[in-house]
Amino acid sequence: MSEEDIRRMIEEATKEAMKQSFTEAGQKFLAAAKASEQKGDFAGAENLQQQAGENFWKAANEYRAAKSFKAAAINMCMAGDAYSELGQGENALKAYEQGANDLYGASSEHLMWGEDAETKKGTALAVTGAMILLMIGKDAEAFSKARKYAAENASRLRFPGVVRLSQIPQMLESAITAMDLTAFADAETAAVTELKAALAGANAHEFNTYVDKGIEMVREMLRGKLTVPKIASQLELPVDMTFKEEFHIRGIIVNTGDGPAKDVKVEWFVDEGLQILSGDAKASVAVLAAGETWAIELKAKAKEDMMGSKEYEVLVRGSYFDDLRTEYSLQAGPGSFILKDFKETEKLLQDVDITEGRVSLLYPQVDSSSLEGEPIMRVLSSLESSLRTAREEIAVKELNSAKARISIVNALVDTVDTLIGDEALQADLAKSRETAKKEYAKAKMGESKESILKAIETYTLKLDDENVSLLAKWDEKSTGKKRVQDSLAGLKEKVSGVLREAESTYEQAPMASETDDPALAAKNTKVRTSLESLKSAIIALQYDIESIVADSALEVGPKPTELPTISRAKESLDAVKNEVKSRLDAE
Repeated sequence: MSEEDIRRMIEEATKEAMKQSFTEAGQKFLAAAKASEQKGDFAGAENLQQQAGENFWKAANEYRAAKSFKAAAINMCMAGDAYSELGQGENALKAYEQGANDLYGASSEHLMWGEDAETKKGTALAVTGAMILLMIGKDAEAFSKARKYAAENASRLRFPGVVRLSQIPQMLESAITAMDLTAFADAETAAVTELKAALAGANAHEFNTYVDKGIEMVREMLRGKLTVPKIASQLELPVDMTFKEEFHIRGIIVNTGDGPAKDVKVEWFVDEGLQILSGDAKASVAVLAAGETWAIELKAKAKEDMMGSKEYEVLVRGSYFDDLRTEYSLQAGPGSFILKDFKETEKLLQDVDITEGRVSLLYPQVDSSSLEGEPIMRVLSSLESSLRTAREEIAVKELNSAKARISIVNALVDTVDTLIGDEALQADLAKSRETAKKEYAKAKMGESKESILKAIETYTLKLDDENVSLLAKWDEKSTGKKRVQDSLAGLKEKVSGVLREAESTYEQAPMASETDDPALAAKNTKVRTSLESLKSAIIALQYDIESIVADSALEVGPKPTELPTISRAKESLDAVKNEVKSRLDAE
């Protein structure tokens, strides 16, 4: 449809709206919206859809004002559909709810005639209103309105068919409350056969879709409470078989869900190149309870014997139902397998034997090689372990894994064999090892050199600290010597004063000849003798003091910057340092 056609549809819809033919306007806006969407104009389509909903709503209001409730209900439901498409949930719910209420109004129009045929039409419309409320999740309101309708009109609902129509909501309520699937099945049957027929009689077939949606909403409510089945399936296909052999193909069907799977049916789809010898292409089981497993099996062989190999494909498809008769599908596969003109297990076992022989031949070659033996021996041991694993895989028919493992082992054997026979490589390795040893020794010697030099430097710093300490003691000792010298000089001066006094006393002392008194003469002689002895002693003391002052032990020389012992120690350390550097640098 061209853009011109869409533009013309929009103009016609606008004209209908201006004429207040809102239903026709809504339908034309809706058609224009679908055409715009097909052209890729999604924004324009949404705008037209919005206008369609608004026009349907206006039409419903006009019909309602004119007491044409069925037409009002139809337009409200169409407005709900339009808003639902736009994702405007709130507007859609309001429209559907008003449409349901309009149907109850339309029902009253039919009941007022008091005729059985009209009563059936009215009841169909009222029940449809309840179905619309169920559709939008207002189940409590739907069941309440249905019960109220049945109670208020009990005297008019005389015929069994009408009574059964009015009981559809109650049957659905009972099904939800008691999880009564029989009641739901009966209600669904009545809705599909009787309610839709009654709507057709009331010229209201437009509401059939809402009846279906109401039933589906109840189904979802039940499903939320229902234990449902879940089928998992897989194929078990032959491994390492030849064209001439017969083999089995199995399908494993497991119900991993919580509820029973009912009326489970499966069908095999087998490659045309296979011949079915036994087993059924189609199979079924009435009930597969939760946790149960069902195995299906075919016996087959290739239709013709061929050279080489060929791949065949197998598939299982099927279906099953839950208690609500909701249908599910199942599938196992497609799976494929290969038939050959030889047994691969035999070939692989032969390959393992040959490869094991190749590995065993490498051991003496490694021993005689100049290569580092231990790492290669470990590799060979690992290869033997891998070959043992390959044998185990062959035994359990994991042939692809075994084949890959054998291939990798052979590649590694080739690599090791090449390394052992490469003389140039061995020479390079020997040279590299020698260079590495030298570099290692050089690095270690360098570390030793640095360690020794660092130790010498440390001891030199300790000697500096010791020199400072000894110089402090030297200062203290020098100060002591000066104090002694000063003390001796003072003592010497005092002794000289005493000597002078002794000499003066001696000179003044009377001599023995100066008196006639013998006693006094003796006394004078004794005094002078004592004075002479004292004088001699003082002179001797002066001599001793001068000797002490002149002693080299009290001599204070110039203060050195470094004590001789420290200097000698440093000279020794420097000699060691130079010797270490010279020898290690030479090495």
